[in-house]
Amino acid sequence: MNWKLLIERLEGAYSTNTIRGYKSDFEQFATWCRRKRLRALPAEPATIAKFVDEHSDKLKASTIKRKLVAISKLHRLAGYASVADAEEVLLAVRRVKRARPGRPRQALGITYERREKLMAQCCDDLIGLRDRVLVAVGFDTLCRRSELVALRVEDFQLNPGGTMSVLVRRAKNDPEGLGRVAHLSRETTTVVQDWLATTQIERGPLLRPIYKSKAGCRYLSPSVVGRVLKRLSAQAYNADLARKVSGHSLRVGAAQTLTARGVGLLPIMSAGGWKSANIVARYVENVDQNLWQ
Repeated sequence: MNWKLLIERLEGAYSTNTIRGYKSDFEQFATWCRRKRLRALPAEPATIAKFVDEHSDKLKASTIKRKLVAISKLHRLAGYASVADAEEVLLAVRRVKRARPGRPRQALGITYERREKLMAQCCDDLIGLRDRVLVAVGFDTLCRRSELVALRVEDFQLNPGGTMSVLVRRAKNDPEGLGRVAHLSRETTTVVQDWLATTQIERGPLLRPIYKSKAGCRYLSPSVVGRVLKRLSAQAYNADLARKVSGHSLRVGAAQTLTARGVGLLPIMSAGGWKSANIVARYVENVDQNLWQ
């Protein structure tokens, strides 16, 4: 059975990144099966368990679990029952967790104080104005980097009191594209207005590449978010701190800042579009907050 044809059935139902991930993960499993002269589809529980055991010294438990999700998806697409949750497989995963205990690595949070220092590093040219918007809007909206670069000017609305709201149209955990509304502070609203007034952008992407001192028409690549944050962090602090920063740092830092200010878990989940309280709890566990003070 050609599993690559099965993958094509996911087009339109899942994001491009999700489909690419399924393809990459199952391809690794299928290649391993060919080398071992084992059947990949449908696979026996013993085959999957052996795959897990052989990769236990190279891959983290979370990575192995992700690959099992891809294996399960391909089996269901082919009309087979998933064997990734068979007892033999679950025991193999437990062995990995016990042999390699560890906590998920987390990007350094860009808290409000760090955000202010990063924005102070931005020059007054177009790149600096854009980067200031990237930092301020990314922090206030708690957007993932893919959501941040997808924001469109026409989805911003000016509110009474000098603040803005913006429709975040599509998120990683929102496959139907229902969207969520995020809010900007007056300070960030002013930053956005300065950017739009300078560039004369009225529609389309908010964040754009800069070419020869002019804002382009295309969307900014999600990878640029991390590069900008690392560059500004190195300028504001040092290279060691910058290495801990990623495109996720604004989202993490905003959640940490809200927690330190006494905002509850549910409002933070709503503001950032989180479905899982566990993820948010992990983000904010490093907040320097003494509850006995």
